[in-house]
Order: sequence, then C-alpha cells, then structure tokens
Amino acid sequence: MASQGNNTGDNSTVILSPQAYYETPSHVIAAATAIPAIDILAVILRVWARRRQKQAFKADDWLMIPATAVTVAIGVDVVYGVSQHALAYRFEIPANFDGDPLTVVTDQLVTTSKVGFAFALMLPVALGLIKSSVILFYMRFFSAITTGTTHKLLVGLNIFVIAWTIAFFFASLFQCRLDIWAIWGSADQLEAHCPGTMYLDVALCATDLATDVVIVCIPIWPIWRLNLSTAKKLTVSVVFLLGAVTIVASSIRLMMEVKIATVGFDPNDDEILAFTTYLYWGMVECGIGLFAACLPIIQVHVRKLRLFKRVFSLNSKTPKPEETPGSEQISNNMCSGQEGGVSFTAKPDNGLSYYNSIPVSEINSNRPELAQSLTAEIATMEHPRV
Repeated sequence: MASQGNNTGDNSTVILSPQAYYETPSHVIAAATAIPAIDILAVILRVWARRRQKQAFKADDWLMIPATAVTVAIGVDVVYGVSQHALAYRFEIPANFDGDPLTVVTDQLVTTSKVGFAFALMLPVALGLIKSSVILFYMRFFSAITTGTTHKLLVGLNIFVIAWTIAFFFASLFQCRLDIWAIWGSADQLEAHCPGTMYLDVALCATDLATDVVIVCIPIWPIWRLNLSTAKKLTVSVVFLLGAVTIVASSIRLMMEVKIATVGFDPNDDEILAFTTYLYWGMVECGIGLFAACLPIIQVHVRKLRLFKRVFSLNSKTPKPEETPGSEQISNNMCSGQEGGVSFTAKPDNGLSYYNSIPVSEINSNRPELAQSLTAEIATMEHPRV
C-alpha cells in the first residue's frame, strides 16, 4: 500500500503497476457525475411516459424516486472522496514512517474509510429499492391475477429483497458492533475490532449477484411464450436484459471481496485504490440497474428518435389481416399444457394486434378481462397512448 517510490522501511522501493482506468481521478469523477445525471433523466422520462400513456403511477414507479436520491448521494460521496484525495489516488505513507503499512493511520486513510462507510450503508438501500421496483414492475406486467406460480414467485422474491435490504443495512451499520471508530482506523485495527467485515461483504456481494441473476432471467420465459416473431422476441428481451450489466459489476465486487477474505490485506496492494475499485463498481451497478429498470417504460418514446428507431422498433413486420385491431383473438390454449381453452374478442386497441395468442399460465379462462388487462399492459411497450 505504499505510494510509488516510497520507502517501506527495508530500504527497498516498491514499483507499483499503473492505475486502472476506473481508478483514475478524472474517470471516477466523470462516472460519479454522469451516472446519477442519466438516472435522473431516466426517472423523469419514466414519469412523463406514464402520464403520456395515461397509466397509474404505482409502487414500482414511486420506488424509483428514493432509489434515484440514494444513487445521487452515492455519486456525491464518491466525488467528495476524490476531491479529498481519499479515492482514486495512491495511499501516501508519511515520509518519516518506517513501520508496518498495515498499522499506519493518516488523514487520507481516515477520510477514505469514512467515505467507504457511508457507501456501505447506502449501497444495500439503493440496490434493494431498485430490485424491489423491478419485481413490482414484473408483477404489474406479467402477473394477470393474484394466484399462480409466477405471482407467488415474485411476491416471495420481493419479500426476500426487503428483508435482504434491512438486514445488510444494519449489518453494515454495526459491523464493528459499537466500535465504529475502528472502521476508520488502521487495517490491523479493522481486523481486530471488526473480524467479520470481510465475510459480511462477501455475503452481500454473493446474495446481490444471485438476486440479480434471478431478476434478470424472470422476464425471458414469459416473453418467449408470446405470439411474436423471433426477431421481435429478441428485441423485447434485449430491453429487459440490459440489467445483465449489473451482474458484471456485482461479479467484480464479489471476486475482490473473496480475494481479500481468503488472502487478507496485502501490504503490496494500495488500500485506497482497492477501496476505489469497490466503490466504483458498486456505483456502476446502482446506476445501470436504475436505468435498466426504467428502460422498458421509456423505450416506447426513446425509439421514436431517428437514432434509436432501428434499434427499438417492433413494427418491422406488417400485421396479418387476421391480426388487425378489433378482430384479434386471445387464447389460453396452452394453459396447464392442455389443448382447447376459451377465446374471446379483445377490445380494439392499437397495441393488441401482435398479441393475438398469449399463452400465459396465470390467465383464468373464466376471467377474460384479466387477460385483456395483461395484454394491454404488454401492448403499451409497443404503442404508447397519445
């Protein structure tokens, strides 16, 4: 953790490798300002899209507001750390210090630890709000009735995410029990007074990664059961799978924490740059996750821009005559894996022409209006109401 060219006490000079791009001050500040700004814009567009489509503003939308606030606070926290040379700068050991680098405490390191502690409290809150919002959106989007496997899975997953958020917030707050001062002490003091910190971080990263994988995969199965062409299914899937980027960020953080937990603090590693890497990828995960949560709602308007029209367009195929609005039939022939089923005529709607046969297992043949509601919700992704 010595700075380049500094003496480590044994008259040897440590030659450090170049900083990664995400460890440099300019890049960290740029990311910490751009990511929250993009998220704020995405949430504003989400609100506008709901109003334009005359859709109710529900829990999944409301959760985006505190999620954005916490994500912005994380960005401010990171920018402050860089401004104080507590992040994205090498650890500076005092010139007259000739002891073990793991025992040194400097103003720079104290600030780094305080910035990291604030981040540790905000990270599970931001991630929990985003995950819960996505799950509630799935419940609004895919779950036609309040019974069925899909709905039960989503309810159970949302309860788990809420409990996960609360548990890791308080676990981070009391990671050193009442010896909070040890968090911004030396590495040795941290290990002595907070022995479970590394394992706590590993548990946070591992469960975060696991829930990300589950949440990202949930919409794929219902989408590929829609009566759409393969190209259109791929296009809709890509919109939802943007959230897979969060899996990359959470995987990087998990690998870092596993290394530290198994090997311990390495005096040859720069502690501040290690902090920077962890905070950077956590910030990226929150930012991309929030934007991905808004994209399915706002893409119907974004794709009208000439630059994105070819990317997001779902209208490349002309509807068949039997699929014209007002004549389409929505069938649940594949409910419970049985042939037959009940068909009904949907109300005319510009967005229903491509969804004439939706085999969603939760659709109750005795409640066709619920199927209509689900289909109309799907249709808004393709044809926004003006």
